Amino acid sequence: MLSGVVVRSFMIFLIVGLPLMAARNSRLEEHVEAIERARPALYFSAAVTLLLIAGLTGIVAAWQGLPASALGWTVQEPVVGLGAGVAAAAAGLLIVWLSGRIGRWLGATESRLLRALLPRTGPERRAFLVLAGVGAVCEEYIYRGFILHVLADWTGGPWGAAAAAALSFGLAHGYQRLNGIVRSMALGFVLAVPVIWTGSLFPAVLGHFWINATIGSGGWRWLMPDVAEPADPAPNENVPGEEGESSGEDGSVEEDA
Repeated sequence: MLSGVVVRSFMIFLIVGLPLMAARNSRLEEHVEAIERARPALYFSAAVTLLLIAGLTGIVAAWQGLPASALGWTVQEPVVGLGAGVAAAAAGLLIVWLSGRIGRWLGATESRLLRALLPRTGPERRAFLVLAGVGAVCEEYIYRGFILHVLADWTGGPWGAAAAAALSFGLAHGYQRLNGIVRSMALGFVLAVPVIWTGSLFPAVLGHFWINATIGSGGWRWLMPDVAEPADPAPNENVPGEEGESSGEDGSVEEDA
């Protein structure tokens, strides 16, 4: 059993600490205008943070003598893994599409911070694709690799561990409000299915990347209708189209190609 002080402490950091960090990030909604001007820098910062956490996870895993194959770094049947990755991506995009429509129906609007972070210009989309690749590898290793393996060892079964890891994964996206938390929880569990089935992170990494890449390449306009519409201005914030912001005839803010 993996029950050492190091593993327990690190698991508390991952399962509890990362969601708390996300909760603090939600306060950035007060600075969405600054965020919109610095998206590539924020993508870079997020990628570096994920690499550092994944690297620390790798150090703890090596310290505990966990083989890489036990954490999903193996590909036994590439064709099966590829098919599972495509299926995970399709299921994940369906979840994103459904969450957008159900959220709108329930009145659970997407966060202004999520709106501000989505790429708009060509350079921003390319930077976001880099972040999507880094995030897919690092988050899958952290959540569907290390956390899933350790929780399965503690609980004696993978499915309860997958549910607990998905809960933490969802809470780690708390800056996206309730709709984003529920959506991320569902995505986290869906991405755990091919890992449990194949014993490899390969399909989950592929699925995760394709989901994020589709959203970041402009797919959010169709998958997230609430985000595609202009956000309600925050208190004391000027309405787009006034005081220096260029707007089209319909009042929407123009975007760079």
